[in-house]
Amino acid sequence: MDELLAILRAHQKRYPQLTEVDLVKLVYQNEFGPGHFIANEQASLEHLEEEYSQLEPAGAGREELFEPIGGGLVRLHLRALLGSLPLSTVNRFFVLTAGEVRGSRAGFERKLEVLRGLLQDPAFDAFLEEYKDQGYRALSHSQRFRAHYTPAYRVVKSDFALFYPVFREIERLLRKEQPIVVAVDGRSGSGKSSLAKLLQEVYGCSTISMDHFFLQPHQRSAARLQEPGGNVDYERFQAEVAAKLKGGEPFRYQIFNCQDGSFTPSPVVETGPLTVVEGCYSHHPKFAQIYDLKVFLTITPEIQRERILRRSGPAMLRRFVEEWIPLEERYFSTFRIAEHSELCISTDQ
Repeated sequence: MDELLAILRAHQKRYPQLTEVDLVKLVYQNEFGPGHFIANEQASLEHLEEEYSQLEPAGAGREELFEPIGGGLVRLHLRALLGSLPLSTVNRFFVLTAGEVRGSRAGFERKLEVLRGLLQDPAFDAFLEEYKDQGYRALSHSQRFRAHYTPAYRVVKSDFALFYPVFREIERLLRKEQPIVVAVDGRSGSGKSSLAKLLQEVYGCSTISMDHFFLQPHQRSAARLQEPGGNVDYERFQAEVAAKLKGGEPFRYQIFNCQDGSFTPSPVVETGPLTVVEGCYSHHPKFAQIYDLKVFLTITPEIQRERILRRSGPAMLRRFVEEWIPLEERYFSTFRIAEHSELCISTDQ
């Protein structure tokens, strides 16, 4: 609950005119997110467009785009958009966040106790008892808060804030109305697959994983593994994927299963308006020139080990540390992968 307490104090400092109702609303959003607002996606977009059309733009530096509210969520302030993202994409962030089931009455009550301890006000205790009798309904901001701060925001996952530079750049490229290809490279455990999944959910695009191009047994020679960037079947990726990404026609490639050495056909890859390639070695210089945007994700060694251990267990962590991570690092340093990427993002948080 330390995170929530820090968030509550930060909001008290930032919004001195907020009331107990606004603090309870903050706790509600922290626990439940925005799901209670969604009827259907089109109606949500229409409401967003109407609200946005009535806003006066914020002055420079007056309002940050993203404001943390804890629980893996942020408020995305609409006045601070300044045309960086289309409202349809913002609405997609909102709808995807709302679609995730989160929160419980018990969890909400525990968090209200944190707020009760912060305020230590008998009047607030009475307010909470009445609020409980009302079934913990969703609250609107107080009239005083609205008068002083004119809130206009959507609650979205903090992942959208972390990867905002990626979405902003993709939207800039999409405005050219040409098919684009984005490649996400980076360190093990840094979130490459998670980012690719997020892009697929927002844009409905095809994604291609470099994990489908593990080396086949006959390729795993000592010389090949000593080659920077050699721990991937770049020959097959070049022939089956890279050569077709800009062709404008749907295609399939073969997915290699390193467990039994078999190949299976991939899903059909639709090549526009956006296609995403994700995984280590995706920025290999043999085909890096085909991409419109190269994103590099990084992570500290300590958090990298924690994530791999949690995801894969101690035996696989040992293999990562002793085998795969050194090969990746040689590839990164030899070809200066991070330096040659348009965006570099740390995912330590």
